[in-house]
Amino acid sequence: MSYEKKNKLHIIASCALIRNEEGKYLVVKRSKNESVGPGLYTIPGGKTEGNDTVEETLKKEVLEETGLVLMPGKILLVDKSFVRPDGQTAKVLSFLCQAKNTENVKLSEDFTEYKWITFEELRNLPHIGLEPEFLKAKEIFDSGIRVGKMFSKSIKIK
Repeated sequence: MSYEKKNKLHIIASCALIRNEEGKYLVVKRSKNESVGPGLYTIPGGKTEGNDTVEETLKKEVLEETGLVLMPGKILLVDKSFVRPDGQTAKVLSFLCQAKNTENVKLSEDFTEYKWITFEELRNLPHIGLEPEFLKAKEIFDSGIRVGKMFSKSIKIK
């Protein structure tokens, strides 16, 4: 069976769930002008462009949106699929990531505020459906395994 590209284009986005030293996670509030999830809390991330790897996308988007520098590696928490208000399909890959320094968050104009929260605090915030990411991260940390050994790196084939 031959492959047909027709009607198979979609957005691939990579998002970072970042945990600080206190065991809390970074969420950012989208501005009211955003087309997807205006005014809702989410985690930093964005669309993959060109031949960027997932890790390159994560590093670039997190730096642009929060000023935080990610450390190498990531753990896939969940993948999601949805249709945007403009009809475009989107595939979102959410990863557990580590930042070099979590103290100096500097938001881009796409966001109005940020918070470091626990899973319990997430329940009291209007958000874009982050429960699966938080639950998987909790499962990973509650397991007692050494998380650092689980981080994978992207490879770009030239």
